[in-house]
Amino acid sequence: MPILPIIILGIIQGATEFLPISSSAHLIIAPYLFSFQNQSLVIDICLHIGTPLAVIFYFRNDVFDYLLAIPKLFSSENRQETRNLKNLIIATIPIVLVGGLIFILDLAHLLRNLQVIGFATIFFGILLYFADLKNNQINELSKISFKKVFIIGCSQILAIVPGTSRAGIIYTTCRFYKISRVEAAKFSMLLSIPTILISSFIPLIEIIDKKDVTFTGDAIAAILVSFITAMFAINFLIKWVSNHTMLPFVIYRIILGSIILILAN
Repeated sequence: MPILPIIILGIIQGATEFLPISSSAHLIIAPYLFSFQNQSLVIDICLHIGTPLAVIFYFRNDVFDYLLAIPKLFSSENRQETRNLKNLIIATIPIVLVGGLIFILDLAHLLRNLQVIGFATIFFGILLYFADLKNNQINELSKISFKKVFIIGCSQILAIVPGTSRAGIIYTTCRFYKISRVEAAKFSMLLSIPTILISSFIPLIEIIDKKDVTFTGDAIAAILVSFITAMFAINFLIKWVSNHTMLPFVIYRIILGSIILILAN
C-alpha cells in the first residue's frame, strides 16, 4: 500500500479513536472519499496499535500505578490503585469474550456495511447527547459498584458495530451513571489499552510470520502516525470535556451519518 494513504489513515485513526465519532467508521469510508484501495485487516489493526501506545505514554503515571497494583490484585487491600485496576479488568472481560467469538466465527465483515455505519453513527450520537445533558456530575468511577463497571464494559460490545464509537459508548454509559465528563473520557481511553492490544494480538502474529520488509515498514508508519496524532487528540479531549459538552461531536455525527447514508444509496 502506498505511504500517502497510510499517513492519511494514521491521522484519521489517531484523531478519531478517542473522540466520540467512531474511528472504524472513518477508516471504512476513507477509501470512498480518497479513492484508494481499502486497507487490509492487518493494516487496520496496525493503525489501532499506535493509539493505546499513546494512552500508555500520556497516562504513564496511572499505568505505572496499575502495574504496581498487580501483586495486590487478589488481596483484601482496597486502595484506589487496586480498585482502578479491577475496574479496568472487569470492564474488559465482555468485549474479549464476545469479540473473540465474533473473530473465531469470522462475522466481523457482516458489519462493515455503509447503511449500518450510517445509522449507528446517528443513533449513538443522539444517545451521547442525552447522556451528556446532565450537569457535570462529580461521581468517581472508583466509587461505583463492580456491577455497574461490568455494564459499562458490556456497552463496549456495541462498538463492534462500526459507527458506534468505542470511546463514545463508554463515555455515554459512564455519563448515564453520573460519572464526571473528565473521568468518563479518561476511563474510555485507559480501557482502550487492554481492549485494542488484545484484539491486535493475532494480526501481530501474522505480521511477524510474513517477515515482509515492505509490509513491516507500512505497519510501523501506520503505528507512528496514529501514535503522534492520538497524543494531540487525547490532550485536546481532556481539556475540552473539562469545560464543554459533547454537543459539537453529536452534530458532527449526525452530519457524518447522513453523508454515509447518501453514499450507501
